[in-house]
Amino acid sequence: MVWIFVVIGALAVFAIAAAFVGTEAFRLGHTPTTAIFDLDEAVHFVGDGLRDETAVGLTYDEVRALITFSLEHFRSKGISAMPGEEIGLDPVGPPVVVADDDAIAVVLGRADENDMVVTDQAVLEVLDLLLAHLVDIGAVGPVVSEPRDDVS
Repeated sequence: MVWIFVVIGALAVFAIAAAFVGTEAFRLGHTPTTAIFDLDEAVHFVGDGLRDETAVGLTYDEVRALITFSLEHFRSKGISAMPGEEIGLDPVGPPVVVADDDAIAVVLGRADENDMVVTDQAVLEVLDLLLAHLVDIGAVGPVVSEPRDDVS
């Protein structure tokens, strides 16, 4: 008689545990992950990925500064936030698109303000590698194609 209660108890514990594990696995599988950006990791990723011609003209400190200028530009557009801040995007509004030429112009302007001597090509390469890093860590969405003129 005792064996019946032990078997029923074991089955009940297993059923409760299986239900709990199943619901948590479902919840975690449908919860978007938060991308954590590490500036040092990004600097090394970008610095190590630069072409030799570009890398000769830039130090890691300059790469860090260019990345910081770019991130500040993203923050001003409301598409990134500092730790503890909320991203200022309207969830039902249109997606925010940062044009390449706008980002390059802002970073070049900030570099000029800080008396950095960098070429347009170096900034373009740094920003391309930064974007690749952000894609790798899951911090950005898909690339938006050019708008078509025939869409009404």
